[in-house]
Amino acid sequence: MTVGLQKFGRTLQQAIWLCALPLVLSQTVFGQQPFSSNRLPGHSLFIAGPEPIRRYFDTTSPAFIVSQSGDETTVSATATNEVLPNGLLYRSYIAAPNEPRFALVGSYDIAKKTWRSDAALGGRVGLFRQNQTSFLNLDAWQIDLEGAAMPRLNPHLHMDVESIDYRFGLLWTGKLNNVAFKFGYFHMSSHVGDEYLLKNPTFERVNFVRESLVLGTSVQATPELRYYGEVAWANSVKGGAKPWQFQLGAEYAAIAERPTRGAPFSAVNVHLREEVDFAAGVTVMTGWQWKGPDSGRTFRVGLQYFNGPSNQYEFFQRYDNQLGMGVWFDY
Repeated sequence: MTVGLQKFGRTLQQAIWLCALPLVLSQTVFGQQPFSSNRLPGHSLFIAGPEPIRRYFDTTSPAFIVSQSGDETTVSATATNEVLPNGLLYRSYIAAPNEPRFALVGSYDIAKKTWRSDAALGGRVGLFRQNQTSFLNLDAWQIDLEGAAMPRLNPHLHMDVESIDYRFGLLWTGKLNNVAFKFGYFHMSSHVGDEYLLKNPTFERVNFVRESLVLGTSVQATPELRYYGEVAWANSVKGGAKPWQFQLGAEYAAIAERPTRGAPFSAVNVHLREEVDFAAGVTVMTGWQWKGPDSGRTFRVGLQYFNGPSNQYEFFQRYDNQLGMGVWFDY
């Protein structure tokens, strides 16, 4: 019992440190005060000087109106409450493997010398947003709904479905200056494909299920650089799943001079899961991105490399070493 409590305590300390890491880096590396207030009376947000306003705000979000007068830039809220708002306060991680989005990636496993196609069919959308709220002195907070099906297909066998992971959840997200937060619940489960079972009759499927609470923090360190950390703890697990998982990463997304031309992006994500003794699953991506100037939605094409325990949880005890090319769309 004592050993279990000590292990839980160490894990909890690591979780708190991971979520606080983006805030520490923001102050020590970039010399910023993440929670410093730039508000003026009347619930406006103000930054003086020629530095781009995007240092602190995603100005593609319709939650804000940006006005420029000489060297002074003012950002103010468009409305107190919004139903079905456009855009997100906490964007999905570019290189995270299990984010709800639309995607298709064709990968070659370097070790197994086989091809696989991984898809994602889903997304995350806002249900309600409150701007300039007095709650925690935030600039805005929002309720998001997310969901996706993530199948793996075998192109060697007429695109047979090997497995499908399902995810859905409900998130509270908030934003204060250049710092964003999220807290919520998500369900994750995996199911093996019928074709795979017929062709592999000795395969023993696992009923992998995780019901998780998630807490995350992200910092927009510069207009083009973002880094983040999150921890998820599951109060109900099955099929070999275990409660704890961690994620951290960094993203660089250049700002396009013209939205129609797009701009380069690069991202790295590290995923640590207790059921595989926290062996790191590392994803690295690079390519070209287009971002909607009003909606904030993004479309990307590029290369992806992954090395670590399989992201398809039906095969979570296997290791993948994949290099591929794909397309991704995020709301």
